[in-house]
Amino acid sequence: MTASPFKSYLAVLALVLAGGSVLAGAFVFVVDPYGLYGVVRRDNFNAVKPGLSRYQNQIKQEHALRRQPRFIILGNSRAEIGFDPRASALSALGAGYNLAIPGTGLATSASQFAQLRQAGVKPRTVIVGMEFIDFLNPAVAPSARAASAAAAPAHGRAFWRFDALFSLASVKDAVHTLRIQHDDEAATLSADGFNPLLEYGAHARRDGYHKMFTQRAQESAANLRRKSTRGLATEDFQLLRTFLLAMAATEADIKLVIYPYHAQMLAMFEAAGLWPLFEVWKAQLVREIGAVKARYPDAHISLTDFSGYGAYNCEPIPAANERGTATRWYWEAGHFKKALGDIVLQRVMSPQDVAPGDGQFGMPLDDASLEENRARIAQERNSCAAAQPALFSRQLLATQHGHTGGSR
Repeated sequence: MTASPFKSYLAVLALVLAGGSVLAGAFVFVVDPYGLYGVVRRDNFNAVKPGLSRYQNQIKQEHALRRQPRFIILGNSRAEIGFDPRASALSALGAGYNLAIPGTGLATSASQFAQLRQAGVKPRTVIVGMEFIDFLNPAVAPSARAASAAAAPAHGRAFWRFDALFSLASVKDAVHTLRIQHDDEAATLSADGFNPLLEYGAHARRDGYHKMFTQRAQESAANLRRKSTRGLATEDFQLLRTFLLAMAATEADIKLVIYPYHAQMLAMFEAAGLWPLFEVWKAQLVREIGAVKARYPDAHISLTDFSGYGAYNCEPIPAANERGTATRWYWEAGHFKKALGDIVLQRVMSPQDVAPGDGQFGMPLDDASLEENRARIAQERNSCAAAQPALFSRQLLATQHGHTGGSR
């Protein structure tokens, strides 16, 4: 009996789809846009990898497991962009990996460390970027639906590995990989997880740094308006203590870093009414470290504060008519450049090494130094305000925040 034309059509269609999927998967496998397979790595072909826009945590975790790092860097986009594992200050530690993920908080960092530990990887040094904004409560409690969506479980390993190989998005990323091999301003990710933010160079040249600072300030101000000034999130400190205990149990050298926020960002903290909480937050970090050390007396945990209004933080913002003027330390108030990140890492690894002109940039915090640190920042603020009064002008801050009274 002869097969019907319809059945023959379906069989041919199935073969075409299967063949196309195999070819697409083979293309992704060879080009390897996410650095997962490593069968081919050639300059001018696929050596330069694009920045990650999907499965960021999963892919970075795979890279770290393969690399077996002696040290890791955890945090959000400030850490991913600012802290280069190949910085000279870290060279003596051996191979490292930057696991920082943009837009994530302490829960992600704790989960990343736990996964490495479960896989038998125990980094000897852990550098953790501490984000003040993550410890703030929302001004309006999220709805049950939003909270449920935020807590939705991540896809399993089998699913995302399959999707990363057999999907149109992966084919698109593979094609993009081929296109960026000679593009010095494409978004890329290094083999050790560092994001050099090369694409910002094109933005800066086209729009100027003033526009970049202004846009970031408006985004940050909108975010701060959604935060409460009435207290910090106690559950985040509970998570921090659990995280610190887990790291201390492995005898890792734990280095907590308060990011070097630009003076413009700190001025927005003030305008939003968040500065008192900023100081409370630092004191609470010190207390949490003390609680962990009480349980693990030999634990190596340091907290270094790079916030303030010092020479680096108070870097001038080019005016709107200075489009050709480049900054040295900051892309905009939300992100510092590798040049400043290298200095931060040097101070974290060698606190005794103070470069000329650094002042007290990077002050180690403990119970004894909290008051000295407050005085240091107050003195720096006076100097910064005298040098750049526009950073603190009510008119500018009102434009960024939509009012002059700060967040509620």
